[in-house]
Amino acid sequence: MTGTSLKFLMAFLMVLDHIGYFIPIEWQAFFHFISRPVAAVFAFLSVQGFIHTRKREDYIKRLYLAGIIMFVGNMAINNLIIKKPEFFVYNSMFLSLALGVTALYILEGVFNKGNSLLGILLILGTIILGMFTEGGYMIIILMLIVYINRNNPLKRDFICLIITAVFIILMIFYLVDTSIISQGNMREILISIGNFSDLLFFAAGIPFFHLYNGKRGKNTRFTKYFFYVFYPMHLWIIGIIASKIA
Repeated sequence: MTGTSLKFLMAFLMVLDHIGYFIPIEWQAFFHFISRPVAAVFAFLSVQGFIHTRKREDYIKRLYLAGIIMFVGNMAINNLIIKKPEFFVYNSMFLSLALGVTALYILEGVFNKGNSLLGILLILGTIILGMFTEGGYMIIILMLIVYINRNNPLKRDFICLIITAVFIILMIFYLVDTSIISQGNMREILISIGNFSDLLFFAAGIPFFHLYNGKRGKNTRFTKYFFYVFYPMHLWIIGIIASKIA
């Protein structure tokens, strides 16, 4: 699949993840589970964009600008239209991706040119800042893993699987500790797995990484900017509808 095709597929899964206001909790958990590749694939494709673009600074600026516009848009929509805090939109993956690409820029422009200490400190700074964005620090770490191992996909996959295995073990300990498993309530177990499926983040995108054929796909003004518009718009529309029918 081309990068554009993957983005459209992830956009569809993204919508499924965000319509939880309108469906039973069991379906919420299921849709949340199957949409776990979304953030990982967009992180992966952002790395590909960084690798192949000729104007990296412009690419980074575009992501930050999109993040700032969405942040301002969230504030305006939340306070002027939605007005109900339980339906407020706080998402802004653009800032997570922007910080991730910034980390790659630092890695190549500072760390790899001999200034290791400064490079490490600056990259740690982007990871810390990432903790205050939607995707969190995990998106930045995944982008670093993908970029560093861009010529060794097996090593990339192995690292992602090891991290995921650790998270799964922690999730099992939690389910046991809270007696959810011992109670034998399959509905509660499945809902908990769906809700904790964020822990599968590092592994969830692996199959789609291998579906990527290395080609950008259709390159038009529409395909270039569609996702910058679709991502905030679908969240705002869902939030507005949910607030009005609740």
